Amino acid sequence: MTDNNKTNPKHEASLHLANTILRLRMIFILSVLISMGIFFILGFIGNFLTVEMELEHADAIVVLSGNDSSRLKTAAELYSAGYSENIILTNTGNNFGEYNIPYTYHQVDLLKEYGVPEGALHFAEFVAKNTGQEATGIIEEMFVLHAKSAIIVTDTWHTRRVKIIFSDSFGNTGIDLQYYGSSKDEYHPFFWWTSTKGWKDVIGEYIRIIGYFIKRETNIPDYPNFDIL
Repeated sequence: MTDNNKTNPKHEASLHLANTILRLRMIFILSVLISMGIFFILGFIGNFLTVEMELEHADAIVVLSGNDSSRLKTAAELYSAGYSENIILTNTGNNFGEYNIPYTYHQVDLLKEYGVPEGALHFAEFVAKNTGQEATGIIEEMFVLHAKSAIIVTDTWHTRRVKIIFSDSFGNTGIDLQYYGSSKDEYHPFFWWTSTKGWKDVIGEYIRIIGYFIKRETNIPDYPNFDIL
């Protein structure tokens, strides 16, 4: 047997090392691609829940109930910036604090602290227990105010579901709606998954959206056309 037919240990070691490096590179590239894919999917999931719009002046700013410190402050900022002369508050029928005062009193106090005059505030009389029912109270109060446009203020991650529900509820009213998210510093659509609250908010919203579509036919109220306003 000649030397050329003998196995060269150094050559085999070099080939093994090269193959190992190649495999590690492939694993690294594949890991990066998978990570990027997961990040993209998580970002899409979070971003889908947000509705961003260039705001125009409206007849009213509507504040949906919940997360008052953020939503009411945002509404006050929009009011001060001249986006509307009216703010409508929805009615949950709940009471607030140790003195058990009506919840709207608490909202009024906060808005006055933020510089909104009490004369600019209006209250939906219909007692709402969910987002869909809030639409009923808002429509009725806008009818009283002869308002044909509104900026809906809610949490950023809540804007998509609100738009879905309100597009149905306001569909034939002739009222033009814009949507604006508060709590922008609390919710980042691409990094929501980095906090427990983010998971709770996002997963909860998708469950509620799915639940709404399941019962959609029974959830859409039959409001009259309000083009006569």
